[in-house]
Amino acid sequence: MAEKIKLTFLGTGSAIPTARRNHLAMLLQYKAETILIDCGEGAQRQFRKAKLNPCKITKILISHWHGDHILGLPGLLQTLNLNGYNGDLTIYGPKGSKTEFKEKISPYLNFYWKTSKQQGNQFNIIVKEIDEDIIFENDDFSIKSAEMDHGCPTVAYSFTTKKKNRLDKTKLAKLKLPNSPLIGELIKGKTVKINGKKINGKNLMYTEPQKKVTFILDTKINDNAINLAKESDLLISEATHSADEQETAEKYGHLTSVDAAKIAKKAKAKKLALIHLSQRYDEIPKIISNEAKKVFSNVIVPEDLDRLEL
Repeated sequence: MAEKIKLTFLGTGSAIPTARRNHLAMLLQYKAETILIDCGEGAQRQFRKAKLNPCKITKILISHWHGDHILGLPGLLQTLNLNGYNGDLTIYGPKGSKTEFKEKISPYLNFYWKTSKQQGNQFNIIVKEIDEDIIFENDDFSIKSAEMDHGCPTVAYSFTTKKKNRLDKTKLAKLKLPNSPLIGELIKGKTVKINGKKINGKNLMYTEPQKKVTFILDTKINDNAINLAKESDLLISEATHSADEQETAEKYGHLTSVDAAKIAKKAKAKKLALIHLSQRYDEIPKIISNEAKKVFSNVIVPEDLDRLEL
């Protein structure tokens, strides 16, 4: 059975949180990876509400260093330390991230760790300033970034699993084969003879398809966003403003509902999730979704703590 990408929308609001929508944070889980995308204020409490363990975080991706996207980091990192987080934690971000972390996050951590009885449990935090293109890759997936247009160094991210040939364990079980090193050859798709019977490994294989999720946060509409989101199974995009606020959106470097839908349509994405809604649309998110649907039909507006699998 194919591995699922699991997404939890920890916070879906914008600069000013509401009772309904927390500051922005999202969690992506895939196999052994647990990746946090942005960390707005209150993110660790959202972990608790979602019954998720923050100590399983393997990477943090920061889109940019505005407060509503990063002010949850000090408390989260303190909690990880108190809970004995082990190993290195890498925080990825745009150019200037090392300075931003040093000026905005480190002063609090230095004070805490100097005065805390838990200072012996400190773990290593690595801040990586990323360039465009692939920023991480292994046998299972890759993470790609692209520069956005928000008036400060800002990036978007895509997470893409790799196509893999897998052995169908159900089909294998039906053959009732004895334990044999030749099963390893079947996994490679080869034909082998077991108990006088020829078995073609290719008939036992299936291809686990590639899956792609793209995160576009705080930006004006731009070609990089379209290219990064190309053929995404799910595009998660900010939609701070309504279509009537196009001028305001451009002034402050944000997308409207229609801008996000245009990106999804041009990128040939399969599904669009709109987040980072202004408090003006907190109780009336259908205004945002209905505007987007005039351009791109498959649109959702997630609530805090909603989950998706693909």
